Amino acid sequence: MAYTLPSAARIAIGVGLTGSAWCSGAIMACSILVVPSLIDRELPLAAAAHASSIWHHVYNRGKSNLPPSAITSAAAFAYAAYTIPNPLQLEVIQRSRNLLGVAAALTVAIVPFTLLVMKPTNDALHAKAAAVQERSKKGMDTLLDDGTKDLLHRWYTLNFIRGVFPLIATGVGIWAVLF
Repeated sequence: MAYTLPSAARIAIGVGLTGSAWCSGAIMACSILVVPSLIDRELPLAAAAHASSIWHHVYNRGKSNLPPSAITSAAAFAYAAYTIPNPLQLEVIQRSRNLLGVAAALTVAIVPFTLLVMKPTNDALHAKAAAVQERSKKGMDTLLDDGTKDLLHRWYTLNFIRGVFPLIATGVGIWAVLF
């Protein structure tokens, strides 16, 4: 007799998969699209001078959207893992529950990774953005310095790594329900 997941667990898994995939795509898009645009040599100097300020605004939008999405996705995976009944302790069901728990942890791992690994780079870029904004308020010209470029390159790499966590979570979630 084939086992069918309860509707609530299936919906939770769908929310978890969709959310973790969305988080990964949004995070990686910042590395793949935004940062290279900010350090592009063909970018007009006036725009390049404000690269750290533009990054600051992109970062703040991500900060307000991505953690809640990751937490919601992780909660959905965790709910699914918890609610899948396992009256007979069937090995396949227990494996699915464990994998969904791993997917939950991987999805929400973007938060501690940001706070522990990316914080020094984020803080330095925020300081650069504040300095640019202060110079702009005073009517002073600003140039994109090598320090900003180096920080943006470092952030690109760290952010891309961060985006891999929910991507792997999506794969683990799919594995949990299909195999």
